[in-house]
Amino acid sequence: MIENWKERAAAQRETFLAKLIPFLSINSIEDMTSASAGKPFGAGVAEALEYLLNLGEAHGFATKNLDGYAGYVEYGQGEEEIGVLVHVDVVTVGEGWTTPPFEPDIRGEKIYARGALDDKGPALAAFFALQLLKESGMPISKRIRLIIGTDEESGWLCMKHYAKVEGLPEVGFSPDASFPIIHAEKGQINPSLAIAPDISADDTAVWKLISFLSGDQGNSVPEKAVVIVSLPREADEERTVRDVQQNWQVHLAAHGVSGELIPGDDGTLRFYVKGRTAHGMEPQKGLNAGTIAASFLWRYPFAGSDRVFLQLLGDVLHGDHYGMKLGLACTDEATGPLTVNAGILTYSRSDGGSVRLNIRYPATINPEEYVQKLKERAAQIGVTISSLRTSRSHYVPKDHPVIQTLSRVYTKHTGEEAALLSSGGATYAKSLKAGVAFGPLFPGKQSMAHLIDEYAEIDDLLRAMAIYAEAMYELAK
Repeated sequence: MIENWKERAAAQRETFLAKLIPFLSINSIEDMTSASAGKPFGAGVAEALEYLLNLGEAHGFATKNLDGYAGYVEYGQGEEEIGVLVHVDVVTVGEGWTTPPFEPDIRGEKIYARGALDDKGPALAAFFALQLLKESGMPISKRIRLIIGTDEESGWLCMKHYAKVEGLPEVGFSPDASFPIIHAEKGQINPSLAIAPDISADDTAVWKLISFLSGDQGNSVPEKAVVIVSLPREADEERTVRDVQQNWQVHLAAHGVSGELIPGDDGTLRFYVKGRTAHGMEPQKGLNAGTIAASFLWRYPFAGSDRVFLQLLGDVLHGDHYGMKLGLACTDEATGPLTVNAGILTYSRSDGGSVRLNIRYPATINPEEYVQKLKERAAQIGVTISSLRTSRSHYVPKDHPVIQTLSRVYTKHTGEEAALLSSGGATYAKSLKAGVAFGPLFPGKQSMAHLIDEYAEIDDLLRAMAIYAEAMYELAK
């Protein structure tokens, strides 16, 4: 039967791509400006949800749209239910793509587009796997639901709504990470740190921070920063600008990034930085443009809230991916060290500053203890926590039947041991009591999730399709 699944999946190649290309062409970045009744996260996300639901209906599956927050495609009968959890929303795109991110481009054996790997490509592979199982006629005794979320990259309101109106199954998997099996996921603490505007010490002898913009996604490393400052009136402007220019270029080179400094006719300096983005679960793999800019500027004579903001970014957060200076550093054997990503960094003299952090904590620690540590440290720095959202960690024991079943399927298809992995990422698997992340990225392959020129390998999506088809059967038979 294993050869049959592989052959059936391979035979779907052209049909799969014909459905994947228009799916990836939908700009499903959350857009609250186009949100409305039935479209809580914007028109594009709603269109992507409907795309999968319409595909399910066309193939004879039971489908349901849950107020635009989520939906499902269902096959089978029975009291018990197996969940396969996917999402159709994607992260923002950034600049520097070789081809437009919503114009899918096949180059060689790869398909390039935002969402190709995270998570539209795998979501469609899972749908095709369900179709293969249906066409096989092999008997199952449980219902299988492809549960489609729309807010995975932001607040998971989709899963909260689904749980409220439908109730989530206990067992299943999410094709939104890596093979073999991720059975432990870190939890998350997502605070916004607020710096109240304070220009009471606003004299002519200090530099002034006019505006600071960097990052647009909490769970990605910012790749760009634009900062405007104003020089003191008493400064020898020509000499000051020359000195700052020289120091700025040395600073950029030392950090391995590009950028420029453009003086204005009004005594302002405009700083640009181009860093390198990375997934928020691995901030050490990126070059945070915002903190790099602040680590240069905070040493100049700023005052009041200007200085508090720049020092928070440039001294406390810059280069400290593991929370040492926040007093949060910790690790465990199951999931590794706590990580901190400074994802959205904004400041204006009228509104003050905001720093949105994405903190991923080890699975075995008590998050309440670390939230308290963060509050205490924030007070020491002189900032407040304006909002705070947490998500629990997740762990499924290695002897659980879902792990045993998926391990057997993976080993049959690959000939490799199904090693159990942990992750700093968060997938819908943690919404289930016994859920795991299961592919689609095979060992040794580079993950392009959240990166410029995101791609998925077409043959790997087809391999995953075959694995998912058999996994669904084995879990539901």
